[in-house]
Amino acid sequence: MDRYRGHPREPAPRERGIPFDARVALLQAALSPAPVSRDAAQALAALAREHTLAGGCVVLDRSQHASALWLVVSGSVALGTLRAGRLAQQTRLVEPGQWLDVASAWLGGCYLEDALTQGQALLWSFDVQAVRECCVSHPSLADGLLRVLARRVRCLTEGHLDLILKDAEARCATWLLEHAEIRPGHDGSQTALVALRERKRAIASQLAVTPETFSRVLRQLRQRRVIDVAGYTVQVLDVDALRRLAEPPLGEPAPA
Repeated sequence: MDRYRGHPREPAPRERGIPFDARVALLQAALSPAPVSRDAAQALAALAREHTLAGGCVVLDRSQHASALWLVVSGSVALGTLRAGRLAQQTRLVEPGQWLDVASAWLGGCYLEDALTQGQALLWSFDVQAVRECCVSHPSLADGLLRVLARRVRCLTEGHLDLILKDAEARCATWLLEHAEIRPGHDGSQTALVALRERKRAIASQLAVTPETFSRVLRQLRQRRVIDVAGYTVQVLDVDALRRLAEPPLGEPAPA
């Protein structure tokens, strides 16, 4: 049995049948926009170890030694703080083609956050020492991984600045814009749709607000005809207005 809480080590036959060329293309996409060479992607694909996990399975544990890089191939994985088998606080949702913790394995020690699958998921892990040796032979791979890490650092820095400079409404507006699918209208206007694939409590946790505050902001935006909410879908009626709300105010930092 695998060490990941009672799930079989070997992947199901369907995942095992992924053609090698498709694996290589998947890795190149996960390392984009860096121009990782095909040879480098092939070398990395050869190092991948597959994990087919059911929902609610712990992928990373903060008490676990960090020795591998992880990529989500299908399904989704939530990162945060695990208590009594459940995420007490969720920081982000990682979807197919995205990496989990891309820093801890390079530094040694333990993983920074816990990770829990949200439904059935397929993941690839890469032993960091083997990846390090592969980067020596393939510099474009090192460049791709460095850019992945740099983007993650930039995202964390932007999140930190948002907490300092933006109030709850601005943070919620920023989140909606980041997750919106923008669609141009026939009259030159823009509308957008946001699929709420996470519970409001999880989204609020990522924004450092209470679930009540997040719901209140959505209600206020709806009353002002900036958005409309139907079930688990948010339609942005006025993209420009939402962008203005997402901008940090000039002058003093926003209150906590």
